Amino acid sequence: MNEIAMRDLISDFLKEVKKELPEWLKEKKEHKDILTELEDHVWNKAEELSETGQPTMDSVRLAITHMGTPKTIAQEYKRRGTPKVYITEELWPSYKNSIAAVIGVVLGINILAAVLSVIFSSPSLVEVFGNLISGFLLWSFIAFSIVTMIFAALSMQGYLPEDFKSKKEREKEEQELEKAREKGMPISKKTGKPLKPFINPKEEIIGGAIGLIFGLIFIIQPFFPGLFHPDFTTLLRFGGILILSGSSLDVVRGILGNQKPTSHQLIHVIKLGITIVWIPLLVVLMNNPQIFPWLTWDGASGGFINIGISPEYYGLYRGIMGLIIVITLLTTIEDIYRIIKLQKYKQK
Repeated sequence: MNEIAMRDLISDFLKEVKKELPEWLKEKKEHKDILTELEDHVWNKAEELSETGQPTMDSVRLAITHMGTPKTIAQEYKRRGTPKVYITEELWPSYKNSIAAVIGVVLGINILAAVLSVIFSSPSLVEVFGNLISGFLLWSFIAFSIVTMIFAALSMQGYLPEDFKSKKEREKEEQELEKAREKGMPISKKTGKPLKPFINPKEEIIGGAIGLIFGLIFIIQPFFPGLFHPDFTTLLRFGGILILSGSSLDVVRGILGNQKPTSHQLIHVIKLGITIVWIPLLVVLMNNPQIFPWLTWDGASGGFINIGISPEYYGLYRGIMGLIIVITLLTTIEDIYRIIKLQKYKQK
């Protein structure tokens, strides 16, 4: 009976320790070995503290006291990672990426809300930008606070990035790292992982070449001469110049290949500016549906005629143009992400 009581006492102690252990340890099932080892320590210590050399209830209680509290024991397994403010250095890249992602989502939602407000309630420009900025700042702060608290809690629990991956994923990464070393691919000194090619040169050159063709067509406008509204023709030529500029940069990126990340960053900065220039052109088109062409075949003349958009569809037209503006704005986030992503290739 005395031995059963001692085992129950140790079992209760181990249960308390298990509750305090970090979740990553429980998920890996490594806590079982820790608890078994801790139980052995308790029995051995109880034998040392016993006057008879055999564990007693008093010596077991004293041995448990010597082990420390469950929180103290668990704390040793939470001290993983390199401290950096309240978030470990190992989790810092994931933290920054998460912040960028949620702020990007917040920006996209606020821009969409601003476009919808213009379409359905026609507020002043000051109100639109005021609501956009205030909404973005408020929700960005909320998102930033939530993400920071989550990562601080994970850091306090001793989580590392690999704890979020399955055993199969970790084995796959090790195999990829070994293959990368054999092929002489660059390995990041910071993460110890192989750096994948950040562009496909052929795709960039082919895509850029197609863009150059379309840009020239927009500028020269060899089709349907005289059918377009003069203002639309002017906007089309401006758009052609922007397409031509962006496509030329894509060809340059393809020629550079996966070299000179700083040059690629500079190109993305320029492309970011080109994307922003698109916005006022699209806004002019959205606010002037009467200049947008709508061609139909005229059997009498044997050619196309421009009948324009019917006024009853102006609302639908503005809605579609507003959606295109939102998508265009979201592409700026992609360029910003690529600029940031390229930074790690400069630290290899």
